[in-house]
Amino acid sequence: MDRTDRFINNRAPKKLLVIFLLLLTLSACAAFFISGKCADVIVHEQIRSGLSVAGGGKFTDFPDDDSISAGEEAMKKYSIDRSIPPRMMKNYGSVRRVIFYPVFGLLALISAIWYFISLRELMAIYRDLEKLRNECVKAADDSENAVITLYGEDLGSVHRISDAVEMLVDRLNNTKFSLSSEQRYLRVFLTDLSHQIKTSLAVVRLNTDMLTELDDLSEERREKLSDEIQLNLDGMERLVIEAIKFAKLEANAVEYDMQESDLSEVCQLAIKRISPLLRKKNITVRTQLPENITMLCDKSWLCEAVENILKNSADHSGCTEVSAEVTADPVMVKMILTDNGRGIPQENIPKLFERFSSKSSDTTMYSSGLGMSISQKIVRGHGGDILVYSEPDKGTRFEFVFLK
Repeated sequence: MDRTDRFINNRAPKKLLVIFLLLLTLSACAAFFISGKCADVIVHEQIRSGLSVAGGGKFTDFPDDDSISAGEEAMKKYSIDRSIPPRMMKNYGSVRRVIFYPVFGLLALISAIWYFISLRELMAIYRDLEKLRNECVKAADDSENAVITLYGEDLGSVHRISDAVEMLVDRLNNTKFSLSSEQRYLRVFLTDLSHQIKTSLAVVRLNTDMLTELDDLSEERREKLSDEIQLNLDGMERLVIEAIKFAKLEANAVEYDMQESDLSEVCQLAIKRISPLLRKKNITVRTQLPENITMLCDKSWLCEAVENILKNSADHSGCTEVSAEVTADPVMVKMILTDNGRGIPQENIPKLFERFSSKSSDTTMYSSGLGMSISQKIVRGHGGDILVYSEPDKGTRFEFVFLK
């Protein structure tokens, strides 16, 4: 956009022109008023000087009252005295014009200088804004390689706008990076999820084909194939449910119903819900759950976090005993879950809460590979964290730590 376009397509330059014309009008009015006042004084003094000369005073002397009075006496027959209005004198108009034009010219010159300086500064601002606009257009097409120049004075509005645009581009790049990361995460998550389901689908398909195509299967074999189909269907259902929970937690779409709850009751409920699996694997439970240790939490979600940890120990640790304990001190509240299993190597502990990081050998698919990740997100959603202490062949200790 050139200067002509900036002048035509913006309202401010037109307003400046209107103000300039108004200033010229005011300058003419002011010059007319000033020239009138000055002409009155000058012509009045000319009248006094003329009367003084007519009364015998010297032309080069300052008019005095005696000479003026004598002149008035001499000019009495012409009705001329010092009170005659200056505007009645023939030379009044010429005197006023001599004063008007320089005064008007000076005021008009000041107005013109103001106008052109203001217009120049305004056009400079528009020029910087136009450059900034072009940089914004380039940033919209390629924000990663965009360069935003800081125009204008350090504390000026244009400089602050440039700074805000630069900040906006940086945040746009961060958002773009986050979206790319989320897309990569979603691809990996769906790949892992589909991989987890494929095995069970293959078992279901194979068993179904055998049941429908083989007529000479024994009743016992048919029941076994049917049981395997049902177990794998249950596993897939559980995997899908937990995948949905994990996605909601990952997207921060869970609204926790925070109420003051007894943590011992939370642990007892989780043990009760996981007890069929513990009985099946002949795992005993030891508890140390004192009453009246409470915390503001969502009881249902926190119970699920405890249940997932216990289920992980039952599925993967090879333990024969698990324990649950709740402790409190003036600084923090802890929920401690321990097993006496084979333990976890130190290098594997950082990967423990990654989704699908643990693979269960249990064909009933009690483990979905998402439980540990879900537990961590639930605990962190309550403002706490999970600490893990483990050594090979010495079991594992999980601590849910919540600061008061």
